[in-house]
Amino acid sequence: MNRFICSVALLALAGCATSETHTPTSTGSTSNEFQPDARPIAQTYVYECTGMDFMTRVGPGEMAIWLEDRYLVLSQVRAASGSKYVEGDVMFWSKGHDVLLEVDGIRYSDCSLNPQRAPWEDARRRGVDFRAVGNEPGWVVEVRDGQNLLFKGDYGATVLLFPDPAKSATGNGSEYTAQSGKHSLRLTIEDAFCADTMADIEYPTTVQLVVDGRSYAGCGRELDYPWE
Repeated sequence: MNRFICSVALLALAGCATSETHTPTSTGSTSNEFQPDARPIAQTYVYECTGMDFMTRVGPGEMAIWLEDRYLVLSQVRAASGSKYVEGDVMFWSKGHDVLLEVDGIRYSDCSLNPQRAPWEDARRRGVDFRAVGNEPGWVVEVRDGQNLLFKGDYGATVLLFPDPAKSATGNGSEYTAQSGKHSLRLTIEDAFCADTMADIEYPTTVQLVVDGRSYAGCGRELDYPWE
């Protein structure tokens, strides 16, 4: 399936490079290390309703919304109260914790936020193929096959980008190896059940990660792309 390509409208909202709102301090000094976007970047939200899940990002005067079958940019319009965005037959309204979505004449009025899903849906939007997480200290790794591998460690204080990771098959999974200046990484993905007990979330794969000789253990899963 074709990868989702950010539109000009979305670039105005958020950009495609990253969803972080702060500037982490990278370890090391090579030019290959990840340089986050310095512009203010919008927050990703995931809503769950009966019969409909969707994701939004809000910018000045407009909202990007990802539905199950399409992507749209809604314009903000005047509302008697709260915030209202409209494009064609799609309308989003919110005030405090109250949220209403209308799509093609069907109203979804019982929508609620799911903050645990937001980082995963945002990564999927950015074209990430595989994402894994771990704890103590918190870390994240994101893989774009044939492109790069991004590691964020120490709760985001360490951020390293590895271009052109090499991928190989293993007995029951796969392995990535990568080098960037003086930094090295090996990511081993095993097709085995994994439970994140701190977040109370289950994943289909177990992950072992080694960055500059330091070992990490965690859980992950592949991401798909419903939008063209």
